[in-house]
Amino acid sequence: MRLKINYPEKVLVPDWMRKVLRDNQLLGQILIQRGIDTLDSLQEFLDPDCYTPTDPGEFPDMQKAVELVLTAAAQDQKICIYGDYDVDGVTSTTILLELCKKLQTEVIYHVPNRFTEGYGMNLGVIHQLAREGVNLIITCDCGISNHREILLAQKLGMTVLVTDHHHLPEELPPAEVILSPRLLPVEHPAHNLPGAGMAYFLALGVLQQIKRIEDGMEFLDLVALAIVADVVSLHGENRYLLQKGLPLLPETSRPGLQELFKICGLDNREISEEAIGFQLAPRLNAAGRMKSAALAVELLLMEDEVIARNLARDLDQINTCRKEIGDQMYEEAKAQLERDFAGKPIILYRPHWHEGILGITASKLCEEYYVPVLLMGLKEDKKTITGSARSIPGIHLYDALKQCEQGLTKFGGHAGAAGFSLTHEKLVLFEKSIEKILTEELDLQEGIREVQVDGVFPLSQITNQTYLELKKLAPFGEGNPIPTFLCPDTDVIYHRPTSDNRHLRLIVKQDSAQYPAIWWWGGGNDLSRTIDLVYSIGLNRWQGREEVQLIVNHVITKDKLSPSQLTEDERLEFEIIDHRNWSELGRELPNYAEAIYYLEGIRKEDDLQLSDQLTINRYQIIHGKTLVLLSIPPGLRVLRELIYAHRPEKVVLAYSQKDILSWDLFVKKLMGLLKSVVKDKQSRTDIYQLAVLTIEMENTVLVGLNYLEERGFIETEFLTPDSVHLKKGHGQATRQVKLKEKKLKHLLTESRAFRQYLLTADTENIKKYIN
Repeated sequence: MRLKINYPEKVLVPDWMRKVLRDNQLLGQILIQRGIDTLDSLQEFLDPDCYTPTDPGEFPDMQKAVELVLTAAAQDQKICIYGDYDVDGVTSTTILLELCKKLQTEVIYHVPNRFTEGYGMNLGVIHQLAREGVNLIITCDCGISNHREILLAQKLGMTVLVTDHHHLPEELPPAEVILSPRLLPVEHPAHNLPGAGMAYFLALGVLQQIKRIEDGMEFLDLVALAIVADVVSLHGENRYLLQKGLPLLPETSRPGLQELFKICGLDNREISEEAIGFQLAPRLNAAGRMKSAALAVELLLMEDEVIARNLARDLDQINTCRKEIGDQMYEEAKAQLERDFAGKPIILYRPHWHEGILGITASKLCEEYYVPVLLMGLKEDKKTITGSARSIPGIHLYDALKQCEQGLTKFGGHAGAAGFSLTHEKLVLFEKSIEKILTEELDLQEGIREVQVDGVFPLSQITNQTYLELKKLAPFGEGNPIPTFLCPDTDVIYHRPTSDNRHLRLIVKQDSAQYPAIWWWGGGNDLSRTIDLVYSIGLNRWQGREEVQLIVNHVITKDKLSPSQLTEDERLEFEIIDHRNWSELGRELPNYAEAIYYLEGIRKEDDLQLSDQLTINRYQIIHGKTLVLLSIPPGLRVLRELIYAHRPEKVVLAYSQKDILSWDLFVKKLMGLLKSVVKDKQSRTDIYQLAVLTIEMENTVLVGLNYLEERGFIETEFLTPDSVHLKKGHGQATRQVKLKEKKLKHLLTESRAFRQYLLTADTENIKKYIN
C-alpha cells in the first residue's frame, strides 16, 4: 500500500481574520480550509455564545409532535419510549423518560435486546405493549424504517411518534408524526444531529410550550455523550451542543454518571471528548453489546448513589468481559490473516464469534489492514448468521451489500459501516459475491491510500504555543479532526522501539529544529534516514515542565533501510569524563558550564540539589554542551537516545551502584508506586512515567504490570497506548504467573548486566559501545 499525501494550497488569510486570531496564520489557514471563512462563522465556531441555536419550531411537524405529547399527558395516556441499545439510543431514551416525568404522565420504556430482537422496533414487542395498555409510542434513534411494526401498532390502537436521525427510506413509515433532522435541508446546521439531539429538540419544544424552556439545560450532558459516541459531524448544531454540554458533564447532577467517572478514574477537570470516546461510551455501550442496554438507562436515571455505584461497577465488569472476548476474537482473526492475507477484502466467519463484538473487531482490523472487513458469527438459533462490516474511504458498504440483497435476510448501514444477516445455507454464495464486488472496488484504488493533511508545516515553526493555539479548534472529532501536517525531507536522528516493540520513539530533525516523536503501533515498520513525516502536535508534561512531542501518523520512507541500519554510518564525537561513584568515594562533583543532568528515579533528600530546569529524563531535551549522567540508563538504546538527542561535547559519568536493583527490590518499588496510584482519585499512570521512576526500560515495566496482574494484585485497563487505569486486584493468581515471572527476571538480568558494564568498563570501551 502506497501513501499519497493530499494537502491544500496555501490561501490568503484575510486581514479581518488575522486580526481576530492575533495574526495566527496557521490557525487561519486551517479554519478557511474547514469552511470557516466569514466573521460570523468564525465567531460561532470559536465561541458558542455567538452561535444562534436552532429553534425547535424549525423542524417539520414539531408543533404536531408537541401537541401529541401534551395531549397524551393531559389525558393520562400511557406512553412508551422505544429506544435503541447504543449510547445514542440510551441517552435518547433517558431524555424522553425524564421529559415525561416532568409532565407527570405514566411512562415506561423499552430498549431492544440485540440478540433476540435486533435493531429497531419488533412485532412481538408491539403486541406486548398493546397488552400493557400503552396508548402512545415515542421512538428514539429508531423507527424510520419500521413500516410493518408501526402499521401493527396503529391496528392495535396505539399512536406512534417517530424521532430518528438515520437516513430516510424511499417511503416514510405511516406514523402519526415523524421528527427527523434529515427532513431539514442538507445545508441546515441541525441536519446531522444524533438521535439524542432529535429527542432533545422534542423535549425543548414541549418545555417551550409549557414555559419551562430553561429545564432543557438538564439534558445537555446526555446530548454531549451521544454526539461523541455516535461519531456525528462536529459542525453547526452538533458543535454548539457539544461545546455547551461538555463543560456541564463534570458537575452533572446524575449520580450514575458521577459513579461512572469514578470507575473510569476520571478527574472532573478532564471530562473531554477523548474521555467520552475511550472510557465512558465503551462502558455504556457494553451493556447493549453483552446483556441489556436497560442497565445503562437505569444508571443514567438512578438517583440513589449506592445503587448507582453498583450499576457503574456492573457496567465496568461487563465492559471488561467485552474486552476479553474482543481480544480473543481479534487474535483469532489475526492468526488467520497472518497465514492467508493477500491484500484483499477480509471476510471471516466463525460460529462462536460474539454478535455484540463483531463491529468493534471489524473496525480494528479495517484500520490495521486498510481493506474492507466483514466479520460474521452464528446466532443462538444455529440457523442465522449475523455480520458486521467496516470499510475504507472510497468503498461504499451499503451499496455493495445492496448488490447481494437477494442472499441476505436483512441489512442496513451506510458507506463506512453496515450490519447484515443471512441464513447459513446462503453463506458460501454470499462470501463469493461480496468478495468479488469489494475486490473490484479495491482494485480501482490501485494500492494507493490517500491521506489528507491540513498543510505543510516545517518543524522550525513549532512551539509550545502552537499546540495551545491549535487547541482552540477543539472539541475534535468527526468532521473536525485534530490538525495534522506534512513535514517533507525530515531527518531521523535516532529511533528505538518501546513496549515490546509495539511503538517507536524517534528524534526527528529538519534544518536546526529537532523534536522527539512517538509513533504508536509503529514498531517493526521500516524507516529511512530521511522521511516525509505526517504528524500532529502533542505536549509532554512532566513535573511542571511542558515540551512539544510530535505524534507520528504516517511515514513515507526515502530509501529501503531497515531501522537497525539507520545510525550505523554516524559516529558521534564527544569526550567522556569519569566521576563514577563520586558520592560514595567522598568526592565533589565539579560544576560544568552549560550542563544538563540526566536523573531518573524517586528523588531523595540527599540527592544532588539541582534546578528542575537543568535536569532531564530520557524523554526530555534541553540544549547544553555537557551531559551529566547522574542515573545509569537502563539500556543501550536509552543511552544512545540521550546522546543522539543532545549532541553533547562532553559526557560525564556520575552515576553509582545504587541504581542497580535486584529482582525483589524492583517488584517492591513498582508495587509501592502502584499502591499510591490506586489510592489516588484518578487511579491512573502511564508506562513512561513508571519507566522514569523505576529507571527501567518501558518493556520491563509493561511485563512487571502483567506479572502483578497475573498474581492478582492489580487490574489494568489501557486507555491509550501508554496511559493505564489501575484497580486493586482480586488476589487470585493465574497459571501465567510463572511465565511472566521468568520473562521479567530475564529483562531485569539484562538491565543489571548492562548497568554493571557501565559501572566497571573503561571509558574508551564505553564510547566504542555507544557508537
